[in-house]
Amino acid sequence: MLRLVNQILDFRKIENRKMKLLLERTDVIILLERVMDNFRLIAEEKHIDFRLHSQTDNISGWIDQDKFEKVMFNLISNAFKYTPDHKSIAVWVSVKDETLVLSVKDEGIGIDLKKQQSLFQRFETLVRYNILQPSSGIGLSLVRELVELHQGSIEVNSQPDVGSEFLVTLPLSHRAYEGKENTEFIVNDSLSTEQQEAAEACPDTCTEVDDQEKELVSVLIVEDNSELRTFLYDILSETYKVIEATNGQEGLQQAVQYMPDFVISDIMMPMMDGLDMVKAIKCNRDICHIPIILLSAKSSLDDRISGLEQGIDDYVTKPFSSTYLKARIKSLLNQRKQLQELYLKQWSERKLGHSIPVVPIEPPQPEIVCFDELFMQQVMEVMEKQMDNSELTVDRFAQELAMGRTVFYQKLKAIIGLSPVDFIREMRIKRAKQLMESGEYNVSSVAYMTGFNDPKYFSKCFKKQFGMSPSEYGKERKQND
Repeated sequence: MLRLVNQILDFRKIENRKMKLLLERTDVIILLERVMDNFRLIAEEKHIDFRLHSQTDNISGWIDQDKFEKVMFNLISNAFKYTPDHKSIAVWVSVKDETLVLSVKDEGIGIDLKKQQSLFQRFETLVRYNILQPSSGIGLSLVRELVELHQGSIEVNSQPDVGSEFLVTLPLSHRAYEGKENTEFIVNDSLSTEQQEAAEACPDTCTEVDDQEKELVSVLIVEDNSELRTFLYDILSETYKVIEATNGQEGLQQAVQYMPDFVISDIMMPMMDGLDMVKAIKCNRDICHIPIILLSAKSSLDDRISGLEQGIDDYVTKPFSSTYLKARIKSLLNQRKQLQELYLKQWSERKLGHSIPVVPIEPPQPEIVCFDELFMQQVMEVMEKQMDNSELTVDRFAQELAMGRTVFYQKLKAIIGLSPVDFIREMRIKRAKQLMESGEYNVSSVAYMTGFNDPKYFSKCFKKQFGMSPSEYGKERKQND
């Protein structure tokens, strides 16, 4: 009864286009043997010769394990239902041109030719051939739906009183699912690392980013399992610039050298594990801002807490959906963008709110300040000092901070979302607005006080920012006052 209810629910999902394929790299032989184990006892009771025939001991491909089991269980169950005692049932499996070919062949009562034509229609049964074996008439119909959902096919060859053969073909490669809806790829590194074959790319139809994001966003993948690392590269490389590392030590070196926009790392790795790498990254002032996602089969609460205490941004447990991982990355990047805007606003208001620095009478109390906060304090101090310097360059700015140009550029962009050139212009325009609000300076004076050599260019930048020229802004302020 439970199987019947589940089959009806599956039909409803298929009809409403809500049935989703969860494709996973699977050893088909092992999965077939697991299904066949359910019938060993009845085979012994009925003295049926029940065997699996395969050309190889290992066949690997992308399939939905649950739906594959339902297909094979139904076909084998029907074979036992209509095969007399002391006969044989054979399951054959082979591969042809990246296609899995499955055959369930029995020496049963067979099926009339006219009946074969409607066999896969819903509520069609062979009950009149065997009244002792009740049937709902939806098993084979569901089998066909599930096979076609896998982009496969099913056919039957049968002769009455001789036997029947159900032939199923399924694609093993990911390419059969390109552009298909309701398809997810479940990533797991449980396959033996001796099987170091190149993992195949998997498409994703759910996550899109604009062209600008494709050019700018880079990801560092740190994973010692080469198959999983290649798989991650394939699913992310169409959207992001991907850098690879095989262990935590190499990952740390790559993070320092390339300063990626975010890091995806395994935990259990040789030489340096993921948590130690995270700790080293968060202690490095140049790269401590980089968001990190950890992947691990360790899913206990203590492991999650340990990762979060090290400063990671997200924790994804294996096995996981590639669509889910992409969604988490996109969400994380969106959160970073919002934080950048908030951080820029807070620092702009904090420093530029005081055109005349206030010198405290007493030295401040010592504080523990994170690297990013300290970095922004130093940036704003340099900006304040160089506000009227029209010769200020990015190289000079970086020198004032005792940093390399590339590190300065990438770190500032990661924290506030602006390049150094855009940041300097933003700060100068905001200072110009403050000076115009005071009503004490004309347009030319404000331009020179904020590092603009050309008042016309200053007016153009001001209008672009606030929608009106400096003189118009000044007049409006006077009218409001």
